[in-house]
Amino acid sequence: MDRIFTYTVAATLAVAAVLQVAFGNPDIRMFAFPVNAAILLALVGGLFVLNREAGKSRFAAAFASGYAGAAVVVLAAVCCIPVALWPRAEFQRSWIFGAVLLLTLAVLFLAMLRYRGAMRLRFLLNHAGLFIFVAALAFGAPDMQRLRAAVDTGGSTDVAYDDRGLPHSLGYTLAVESFEADFYDNGQPSGFRAVVTADGKSRTLRVNHPWRKSWRQDIYLAGYDTAAGSDSQYCILEFVVQPWKYAALAGLLLFLAGAVAMIRGGRQRA
Repeated sequence: MDRIFTYTVAATLAVAAVLQVAFGNPDIRMFAFPVNAAILLALVGGLFVLNREAGKSRFAAAFASGYAGAAVVVLAAVCCIPVALWPRAEFQRSWIFGAVLLLTLAVLFLAMLRYRGAMRLRFLLNHAGLFIFVAALAFGAPDMQRLRAAVDTGGSTDVAYDDRGLPHSLGYTLAVESFEADFYDNGQPSGFRAVVTADGKSRTLRVNHPWRKSWRQDIYLAGYDTAAGSDSQYCILEFVVQPWKYAALAGLLLFLAGAVAMIRGGRQRA
């Protein structure tokens, strides 16, 4: 079984490497909703059918084995090395990194379907939480957006711009009512804030204190005209769109609940 998994992983990574050499890092925006949702559903559905129709096969058993679990952990750890050492290469957006994530999700899902041990509930909590967390981060990345807009004090905007300078409609009009900055005696800024209004609601934005405009969007105060100081005529607002963030949070909580349950169960048996 170990060989079956090893050969499958090698073939998958070889295909990913060919795609990487041929096309470079893909534009992950092409996997935005509903494409990412369709791929995730196809992955889950395909694995469910595989387990139901060929659950006794060596292939299915290989992907649910302890060897497979350890292997994907090692692969994920190895993939984190270039991410940490060469961040500008954006290896986390590569075909190879994506292939490792898909393999990890496949191993987790088949392990959940096939586990019949004594600690089934704890095992399912732990693995389901990790599956949801990884899936939300991986498939949610194409839907995440960071948009920015420089808005004059007393002015308003209904668009913001991505890192390519392309405009995106906010779906509402946001106005900056006022902006203030405080400074230390040496002239360094100690803090700044802006009062903004949208949809009839007013909020005071401060650094690292965003306005949670909706379940999917937070608005941050990102900067101002530092040359003008307290006389800045505009402030820079950042709009962070993360539709999958609560799914990731739910997965993390499930994983922690399973981990705590396993630790408590182990202590009770001891």
